[in-house]
Parts: sequence; structure tokens; C-alpha cells
Amino acid sequence: MMRIVYLLVVLAVAILAMIFALQNSIQIVISFFSLSASGSLSLVLILTLTIGILLGVLIMAPSAFKRSIQFSGLKRRFSRLEREHAKLDRKRPEPAPAPKDDDTATKETP
Repeated sequence: MMRIVYLLVVLAVAILAMIFALQNSIQIVISFFSLSASGSLSLVLILTLTIGILLGVLIMAPSAFKRSIQFSGLKRRFSRLEREHAKLDRKRPEPAPAPKDDDTATKETP
């Protein structure tokens, strides 16, 4: 079911991208210092969006990598602490049963 939903979303995005490209097909010139390039408006917009996404991923990658390393270290520590806890539970002697208060012999019954 999720696969069908995923395919429908991909199809909808592809259709919207095609409509966007058809409606923004005018030629534009991009100048940066002495460099210049020309292309359709839709191609330039999609290219700048892609570059922006890639830059965002590159900026986020070090912190995500650091968090994954910290998480794996914490998982190892947690496993080690669970093993120690289980070992201590096995070594702990069973508590002696609490003495019973047998007050029934001293109480008067009506």
C-alpha cells in the first residue's frame, strides 16, 4: 500500500515539474563577474534548488555523523551496563522472608 502511495507522490511531483518547465521556458542570461551562461528559467531554477539542497546536506553531514557515532557509543555503554546489572542481580542473595505477625492467637473472637 505504501509503495502505491509513494509512486503516486513521485508521479505527481514529476507532473508538476513538467508543468513548471513548460510554463517557464523563456531564455535568461546569468552573469557572475566575467562569467555568463544562458538557459531556460526553469532549468536555472531547478539547478539552483539542487545546488542548495546539496549544500544543505553537506553542511548537515558532520553533525549527523557525530550524532551517529555518539549514539553507537551510548548503545554500547547501555549494553555493558545491562550486563553488569544482570550480573549483580544474579550475585544478590535472596532476601529473607519477613516475619509474620500472628496476632490471631491473641485476638479475641466474638
